[in-house]
Amino acid sequence: MENSILYVLYLHILAGSFALVTGFIAILSAKGKSIHKKAGSLYFYAMSMVFITGIVVASYRFNKFLLLIAFLSYYSVFAGIRILKLKNLHKQQKPILLDWVAGIVNAIANIIFIGLGLYYGFSKGFTSAGTILSIGFGIGGLLISYTNLKPFIIKPKKAYHWYLSHIGNMMGGYIATFTAFLSTLVTRFELINPFLAFTLPSLIGIPFLMYWQKQTEKQLTSK
Repeated sequence: MENSILYVLYLHILAGSFALVTGFIAILSAKGKSIHKKAGSLYFYAMSMVFITGIVVASYRFNKFLLLIAFLSYYSVFAGIRILKLKNLHKQQKPILLDWVAGIVNAIANIIFIGLGLYYGFSKGFTSAGTILSIGFGIGGLLISYTNLKPFIIKPKKAYHWYLSHIGNMMGGYIATFTAFLSTLVTRFELINPFLAFTLPSLIGIPFLMYWQKQTEKQLTSK
């Protein structure tokens, strides 16, 4: 059984590495062009494999951090792809059942992680790495569900809502995936402080994402 899990882990690492490369190409390439679309599609398929293998490995080894990252990163990418099919939510378009289920399952998973973080906080202290990671990423994952489910209930006012959502979700998934990658390297080779490795991608990526979205919205509203 251990050998089988090891093969799944290798596949997980391979898919994760491929996702980082294709995701980076999608970020840098011109939006809407062939390279961007192909790289984005490959990124989604790679992330699907990362999610499946991550759930298997995390469940077998009871790795709560891997399980947390798997849910957070994949739902973000899933929502980023699905919004391309939901461009007319501002025109009374309705999401399908899968959109609701994915968002709700992700929300439930992250509520559980927040609860786990609170348990760690009361038992090990609120400054412990497990507490901060579980609560921090749990809140982040919950906000991602809220952000993606809200347009299903309250009709978006902007016609370009889908574009900002696509950017936010795909970049959010990439940040989470890079966090897992960097954390794994640090755990194995002790390159930098583990807590810094967990937080650095978010500290850099989230402000950059917010700036990018703001600049993009300025460009769209000026047309």
